Amino acid sequence: MLSRNRSLDGLRGVAVILTFLVHFCGTYMATFRGGNPNVVRFAGWSDPFDRFLYWLFHSHHGVYIFFMLSGFLICRIVLKTPFVYVSFVGKRIVRVYPAFLLALAVCAALGPLLEIPPPTWRVVIMNLEFLNGVPPVGVPGIVFNNVTWSLFYEMAFYLVFPIVILIAHKTGVSVVPAIIFSGLLAAYLPAALGFYSEFFLFLFAGAVVATLGPNAIRRVADTFPDYSLIALYVLITSFFTIGFLNTSQFVWAFAGCVSILLCKAIDGQSPLARALAWKPLSELGRISYSFYLLHSVAISLVFKWWWLLYIQPLRPLGNGIYLAAAAFVGSTLLAWISFQVAERFYFRGHAPVDVRGAEPA
Repeated sequence: MLSRNRSLDGLRGVAVILTFLVHFCGTYMATFRGGNPNVVRFAGWSDPFDRFLYWLFHSHHGVYIFFMLSGFLICRIVLKTPFVYVSFVGKRIVRVYPAFLLALAVCAALGPLLEIPPPTWRVVIMNLEFLNGVPPVGVPGIVFNNVTWSLFYEMAFYLVFPIVILIAHKTGVSVVPAIIFSGLLAAYLPAALGFYSEFFLFLFAGAVVATLGPNAIRRVADTFPDYSLIALYVLITSFFTIGFLNTSQFVWAFAGCVSILLCKAIDGQSPLARALAWKPLSELGRISYSFYLLHSVAISLVFKWWWLLYIQPLRPLGNGIYLAAAAFVGSTLLAWISFQVAERFYFRGHAPVDVRGAEPA
């Protein structure tokens, strides 16, 4: 039996913490700092504390790490033989929908508590198909569950990527060029229809990493010292936050950076990989899907009753940390319950993916 790669689980934990920071800091700034960071950009905040909060708010790249991880793991599954497409899609549906449906029910049930009108049946049905992730369709996400826009990218990748690999095998085309070509098509062809889909590059970049054998992964991991990778990560994300990089430049730079990070986590030998394998972080990574789906609920409840929770002597910084801790604990509790109810059964019946891979023939 294969064991889980705790460094990759820890990377999932980091990704979901970053996603939590986006929504907590955005709500905190709008509530206590006098502006909506979705509207007021970095240059519009003059206070150093506000700029730090904005930098944390701009941690949307947590979702892109999830995309990279999905691309890697799905490619490893598809490259295994024998591979059955219908069985694969069925397993993906069983993996994604139970926790999603539970979160959807929780979000809808809490709507009246926060005086939010219930969604129409049309909106619910379209959200069940993740079409809220396609802006030209004009379908709003269900309140608290807006994060499911990313599941459109995931499900589209699940459906299309195996076909790309199967066609490559049938036609004798090398797998890596096929992945790169199809990734570019997915990222840029929908623009002709008015749909920005460049984020597909993260999924296909993760798939390219999955084609590397253990020796190649070790070489990549050893080439870049931990300190240089951390510095590169902070530099890329900070330049994007400040506005020195546009979205397209950021996508390419970040995909390259996280590709190296993936190699380090898979290899598992560096201090950074061992830090990612820290048990609390890796355990958070195991429940990260439920956490991702439900953390906005906990954040919304904290800010619903912030006037009861706020402690005046702590001042803004102390209260920011305190309220964030309360929301994080609440998110973790909801995620743990959701994992037990809607995810654990799946892992009981499925062995972990072999992330080590085999050297190419």
